[in-house]
Amino acid sequence: MIDIRELNESDLKEVIALKIECWTEELAGRASNTLSDQEELSFWSKWYQSAEENNDIRVMLGAFIGDEMLGVAIGSLADSSDIPKDGIELNGLWVYRQHRSRGVSLKLLDHLLTFYRDIGKRTIVIYNLHHSPSNGYYRKLGCRQVDQVYQIDGKLLVDIFNSDVTDLLKSIGSLLNKYA
Repeated sequence: MIDIRELNESDLKEVIALKIECWTEELAGRASNTLSDQEELSFWSKWYQSAEENNDIRVMLGAFIGDEMLGVAIGSLADSSDIPKDGIELNGLWVYRQHRSRGVSLKLLDHLLTFYRDIGKRTIVIYNLHHSPSNGYYRKLGCRQVDQVYQIDGKLLVDIFNSDVTDLLKSIGSLLNKYA
């Protein structure tokens, strides 16, 4: 049985290893994977530690079977330039390849969105690389593409999705039924 639990700073090394492993796939051959585990660890440690000073509510969740991590979901309050005050941002959703197609990402998103919905957040924004295989995943869940931007010196086209949290939870719930 898959257990979803909150992660802490001591879990960051494995989170970063998973992100870097998935990043090459997300780039879809459009750029080289130049992520450094040390730079990523430094960035995410600072991100994790600075939540309170930034008046943010940051959540890192892991999916596990026993002690084996299957995937990770990370969320935070959205910047007001991205979405209204009642919004959140999906900062990361990564699942080890061998654990995909088992509902892991759906369970992670369900827990993450339920937490934020329960504290009054109603909208989610998701930045996702245009050519990434996961782009179709967000479309399948009913997220709407609302904009596009170029990042990494204009090399990567990023699609910006948003969705109503309650609608997204309903979509996820109907898909999770097949894993019950």
